[in-house]
Amino acid sequence: MDAAVAPSEAPGTAPALGRFALPPALEGLRRLAARLGRGPVARRAVSLLRRIVWAGRPDPFDVEVWPGQWARLYPRDNLSEKRAFIAPQFWDAEERAALAGAILRHLSEGRGPFVFVDAGANAGLYSLAARSVAGPDAVRILAIEPEPETCARLRFNLGAGSDAPARVVEAALAGAPGTLHLTVAGVNRGEVRISDDCRDGVAVPARTLAEVVSTEGLPRIDALKIDIEGAEEPVLAAFFGAADRALWPALVIIEAPRGAETPALALLRETGYAVHARTKLNAVLTAPAPATVLGPGGGPGDGRDEAERTRQGTTGSDAAAKR
Repeated sequence: MDAAVAPSEAPGTAPALGRFALPPALEGLRRLAARLGRGPVARRAVSLLRRIVWAGRPDPFDVEVWPGQWARLYPRDNLSEKRAFIAPQFWDAEERAALAGAILRHLSEGRGPFVFVDAGANAGLYSLAARSVAGPDAVRILAIEPEPETCARLRFNLGAGSDAPARVVEAALAGAPGTLHLTVAGVNRGEVRISDDCRDGVAVPARTLAEVVSTEGLPRIDALKIDIEGAEEPVLAAFFGAADRALWPALVIIEAPRGAETPALALLRETGYAVHARTKLNAVLTAPAPATVLGPGGGPGDGRDEAERTRQGTTGSDAAAKR
């Protein structure tokens, strides 16, 4: 039986992609699960097949997560990797469809590579999904992940199976630069928390999104996926306050469970973004027209019509005063 590779190993020193591939029979079961659809019967079957496929085998597993995109997954300690391991059709399907549509529309207009910022990139599954839509050279990826072990997985997954350009930034996003202490919540490595105790957790550099984007020389952001465990609002507020309007993302995918009006979602609405879709875990928003936006805080030209402001029981200037 193969021993599990240490997740902290860099792509250049870790065993080559494919070293931890499943035996053909088990890989066949894994691919069968991916073809079962998304109904309730499929969910029960997937749970059974997952137990069969990984029974007695330690992490990691080298699998094709999206067409043409392979990853080394550690499904037992990361919920996102577990969800993508054997039934990726259940993994943020509506969000991925919105991202794919944006990529294809952008490329059909001949505007060069699609620029995707993956903030809170985890093991890179969203970045790989973007890359799978139209080929690696058609998408420029900037992936940001603060947790060291998870970032090592991210670097491996974006670098081991492709020569396509992708930048990985190991840092926490915050409203102001500094240092933060992170702890992993329970057994899910993808869920980290900021600790107020400097003796607890691991110290990581904190950077603003505007500074990271500027340092990386991005000309624009065609799509931003941001899932940073509740810190989205101060990060986005600082970004909108500092970044040129041309850098505001055209599409935003943000953690905001259906029915919840999170502070970050409220900020995006106030800034003029329109909700395109709500899913169980996330919201997908599209940018306002440049001519209709003044900036965060609402007011005339914030992208909302008067009827919407009336429904909210306030004018744009009143909303700004209450914030």
